[in-house]
Amino acid sequence: MEKKAFTLIELIVVIAIIAILAAVVAPNAFRAIEKSKITRGMSDAKALRVASEAYYADIGFWPPDVNRGADPGFMQPDAACPERPSQMAGYNPVAQGFPANWNNIIQTNWDGPYIEQWPIRTPWAGLYDWNYWPAGAVRYGVTVPPGCYIGIQGDYNDNNHISASSEKTLVDNGFDEDKGVNGESQLLMVLF
Repeated sequence: MEKKAFTLIELIVVIAIIAILAAVVAPNAFRAIEKSKITRGMSDAKALRVASEAYYADIGFWPPDVNRGADPGFMQPDAACPERPSQMAGYNPVAQGFPANWNNIIQTNWDGPYIEQWPIRTPWAGLYDWNYWPAGAVRYGVTVPPGCYIGIQGDYNDNNHISASSEKTLVDNGFDEDKGVNGESQLLMVLF
């Protein structure tokens, strides 16, 4: 009885076919993954925009600037950084131009939570950063209009930035206010 087996040539042909298919499919798969990350980032930004508008309607001012990864007050009245509470050191809304009794106003008028969950991690595994920038704010040499922004930034060790191709897509579509491919994106929430 004769044994049936693949010859070396047949194995090489099968491996070559698999390699060709992978070469065709892989780039499309990676593009689809990056596209889904952009979509998720924009979805998070839209949810945060709605939350910020509800916060403003109740409080009378926008949430103050907080460090990356920190919830500016959408989940609880006080800004908090769930991953690293130490990131809140130096949090001083009065220095940002908020009323001296800002905390009393928030404690009295806060009617949240304004968002189901604070999206700590960006789709690129970095951190979101709530930014409150007055007139004259400069980011990477570009004057940014005064307003509130959600930054898609790196993590606490400055790793896991937005990919250059994704950031270019955001810039090309008018979603990145600093208009540069620099490893982070500033998505406009509201202009003052």
